Amino acid sequence: MDRSDDRPQPDDASGDAGGAAREAELARRVVALETVVTLERRLREVHAEAARSAQSQLAALEAQLGGGAAQPLRDEQVTRLASVEPGDDDATRIAPAASITPADDVTHVPHAAPVAPADDATRVATSAPADDATRVAASAPGAGSSMSLAATRSVTDAGVPSIAPSAPPRSVLPAAPPPARAAPGEELPLALSPGFQLFEYRIDAVLGQGGFGITYLATDVNLNAKVAIKEYLPGDYATRASDHSVSPRWAEDNDFYLSGLESFLVEARTLATFRHPNIVRVARFFEAHRTAYMVLEYERGKPLKQWWEKRKAMPEAQLLSLLHPLFDGLALVHESGYLHRDIKPDNIYVRKEDGSLVLLDFGAARQTAGGAQAAADVVTPGYAPPEQYEGGPQGPWTDIYALGATLYWMATGTKPPPAPERQHGVAHYVPAREAAAGRYSDAFLAAIDQALMLDPAQRPQTVADFAHGLFSAHAGSLGLQDALRVGELEAQRRLSKGMRRLGRAVWRPASWPLGVKLTLALVLAALLPMTITAYYNLRASVATVSASELRNLESLARSTAGRVAQLLGDSRHLAAYLSTDPVFIQYLRAPAAAGRDAVHARLVSVVKSNPDVHLMFLMNAKGDALVSSEPGVAGLNFKFREYFQQAMRGHPFMTGVIVGSTEGKPGVYYAYPVFDARHAVIGVVVLRIKGSTIATILDQVRAKSSRQPLMIDGDGVLVQYHDDRMLYRSLMPLSGETLGRIVADQRFRRQRIESLDMPTLAHAMVGTRNTGSIRYHSTLTGVDEYAGYAPVAGHDWVVGVTESRARFEAPLRHLFDNVLYSVAVVGLVFLLLALWFARGIVRPVKRLTAAANALKEGDYERANIQVKVTADDEIGQLARTFNVMIDVLRQREREQRRGGLGRRRNQ
Repeated sequence: MDRSDDRPQPDDASGDAGGAAREAELARRVVALETVVTLERRLREVHAEAARSAQSQLAALEAQLGGGAAQPLRDEQVTRLASVEPGDDDATRIAPAASITPADDVTHVPHAAPVAPADDATRVATSAPADDATRVAASAPGAGSSMSLAATRSVTDAGVPSIAPSAPPRSVLPAAPPPARAAPGEELPLALSPGFQLFEYRIDAVLGQGGFGITYLATDVNLNAKVAIKEYLPGDYATRASDHSVSPRWAEDNDFYLSGLESFLVEARTLATFRHPNIVRVARFFEAHRTAYMVLEYERGKPLKQWWEKRKAMPEAQLLSLLHPLFDGLALVHESGYLHRDIKPDNIYVRKEDGSLVLLDFGAARQTAGGAQAAADVVTPGYAPPEQYEGGPQGPWTDIYALGATLYWMATGTKPPPAPERQHGVAHYVPAREAAAGRYSDAFLAAIDQALMLDPAQRPQTVADFAHGLFSAHAGSLGLQDALRVGELEAQRRLSKGMRRLGRAVWRPASWPLGVKLTLALVLAALLPMTITAYYNLRASVATVSASELRNLESLARSTAGRVAQLLGDSRHLAAYLSTDPVFIQYLRAPAAAGRDAVHARLVSVVKSNPDVHLMFLMNAKGDALVSSEPGVAGLNFKFREYFQQAMRGHPFMTGVIVGSTEGKPGVYYAYPVFDARHAVIGVVVLRIKGSTIATILDQVRAKSSRQPLMIDGDGVLVQYHDDRMLYRSLMPLSGETLGRIVADQRFRRQRIESLDMPTLAHAMVGTRNTGSIRYHSTLTGVDEYAGYAPVAGHDWVVGVTESRARFEAPLRHLFDNVLYSVAVVGLVFLLLALWFARGIVRPVKRLTAAANALKEGDYERANIQVKVTADDEIGQLARTFNVMIDVLRQREREQRRGGLGRRRNQ
């Protein structure tokens, strides 16, 4: 069923009358709201036409009065509005809050006005402002982003529902410059023109333009790298002035514009907290031109909605392998305390380079507490669950519904009906098990149907639970522990199948009793093929699960290495940006007290805003630390450090893990040269990344499982491990040259580097550029272990994830023991069945033998008693023949007796 409702139901007559009245009232309010929207748009057109007419009349009057011809407006004063196309069926809309529901059992379906779509832009339906209508308080992340609306419904005096803003964090904008004016028939473009310089970014092209923002393709001129920049600019409510700043078109749009701007920044902060290869990452966000910008990594590819059209025949196992990393990324979002709340094919991107999936569009994301949301919510019809329409409790199950709807669309080619229509019986939901039967496994389709249950309690409560259902028919695609949950049942099913493959016994000693031979033949015929089949199936299962576990170790190492690489990449961008700061360059040219204070304030501000950075300092060409964000560093000389020497040669340089001389804590230093106008190096900007941040990323692996993470540098020295006593030891003995370089550099504040004597692991991991796995003996734990490893992009570090052999093979031994127990139990059952079957054959044979012995003795009565016909099989037919033979013999004996008596009388 599509709906579960435990509330008392009215009788048919009163229920129909009440429902009809509520639907009529809702329809009247929707029509009234559409009328207000139409009137407002028409009013704006009339105002614009009146302004143009007044301007033309004023120019004509000035000409008649001798004032000369009116001067045409300059091109830079002309405001151009981008064209708007109609929206699509998958556009995200506002769900009305539960407070406006006319009755407890009626849910309103959102009524959305179309807005301009981009490739993955989210659309928002807003009520048009009127004299008695309240404006929408909406966040507008722009093209490629969902709109997170915090709006409550209210009813105006005229009976028209409107949307009231929910306390925007800002109330006024700074004074805006005079708006640009357009010459007749001309408009200024909303988008920034190619070549426009936005800090260190150069605008190259427009990637997409929607109703609430614009996405640009840009170039980071410092790093010569392509990026995507999202600008907050709701075209229907804001305009761009001649100085490129953005401001509301009308005074009454101020609150709406500010609320959207704040939500845009909230989205940026949300994305910035996630570091996962399958989650879109924000490299930076900032405010400028009276609006906000979000800098994203630029990746080539297509939305899943377009990409899937040519790949609908993809096998289920391949599809699951594609989805597994995306599930891992979504689980990280949930573990961080956030919900996406707008998952759909438009918001999942497929990378061109490797075909992996990336989750986009966190404009609707919010922190989850599972509580009810009384305000209106963001919905995409067909993909949004009922609680997003009704303001009910939301949690991971909310995203699981949308993810299930996305898989339903991939499996069937159509999206599910909107949740309110399913609840009220307006639309019929065809289960995935029927719509896609034969194309996918029953377990896969059943998991989709469970994810699309209207009652949140009946859906999987976590992404892991959902994955178990989807992957149950392909246990090898899951991790070892997860696979065993379904693998044991699968192994038992294989054993049961083997029991049905009976063969004939080949060894039949003639001297054995018939019952024993029959019993042994039956038991061997049953157990021998079953045991052989179970053995080969077990070997295949063990090999599959072992390979899957090794792949999972590699995947976990690759994911962890990717997060470390992202942390280092962020630091590179930050140092490169600061090296071009005019305050730093001016101070290095002419050090002064006032300039020193400005540099110090700037360094302290950057460190406070970036929790991953421990300290920053500015060095001159002599290696002296002139200004530092932390006391105790300024005045020291670091010219002996390799990072300073490399930076002075004009090359940015990142060190390995270095134990600081001031506090004795590990960290990573990144140095970036500061150039003057003649491109000569005049100093170095150095920032120190906290070693504890890297340790935290690795420790998250231990928090989720019994696996142990570690990280080595390019020399094979252990720089991250949960046991501090083992840190800064090499996997194998170092050469004298390498050891001397490490001691001279004072990298770890040690005079000698001890060896852990693990050459097998060292040969596999040190200097590798590929992901892999290995089995080795660990001197850290004293046991044999398996390890998956992956290099950190942009550095010579390698991340490893290890698991002891005993723990790795324990589930496999458990699986083997289960097989043996199953064989023993099945063998005992078959033995009992064989004895019963053999007894059913042997007992009639024994009775026939006893009857034959009675015939020898001439005891026909005892012979008849021994032979009883109880079956129609071959033995039963033999018994009947024997009974006839007894009767014939008895009759002949009687005739012989009568004949003998007659001869005697004649004599």
